[in-house]
Amino acid sequence: MDRKELYNFAIAQEQRSQRLYQGLARSFGEPETNAFFTELVGLEKEHELKLRSAFSQEFPGEEPEPETQEIKEIPSVDLKDPAQLLQFAITREEEAAKNYYSFAEQTEPVDIKELLLHLAKEEEQHKTLLLTEMQRILGALEWFDPSELDGFMDF
Repeated sequence: MDRKELYNFAIAQEQRSQRLYQGLARSFGEPETNAFFTELVGLEKEHELKLRSAFSQEFPGEEPEPETQEIKEIPSVDLKDPAQLLQFAITREEEAAKNYYSFAEQTEPVDIKELLLHLAKEEEQHKTLLLTEMQRILGALEWFDPSELDGFMDF
């Protein structure tokens, strides 16, 4: 994959993630969850802008041409199951991080390599956010009865 193809692939990957999170934001009725996915859309847009900026620096006067990628995995996901949807999104973040690490290994310019490694780490952070959201939605973070803590802070 040459440098332009790498940029185009990465930008398309970010656009695909934006579409996924926009869809998830619309599908979850709870305002807090909607806001969570809307925030992820913004983070993925920031990634796209960073990649477009790097492309412009490396190829002045040219525009990237990301190819539209179809989501082929989605048919196996039960669209009514929040856990499956979130697991799908987690898998996508893992794939994105893996791709950025792979691209960084193939890249010689230090500044571009650093950008790709930074994006890989941010995708890993997105995965962590999604895992936390899945635990919240599934109730795993509420492992105690909060009413039992009544008076806990009264020393």
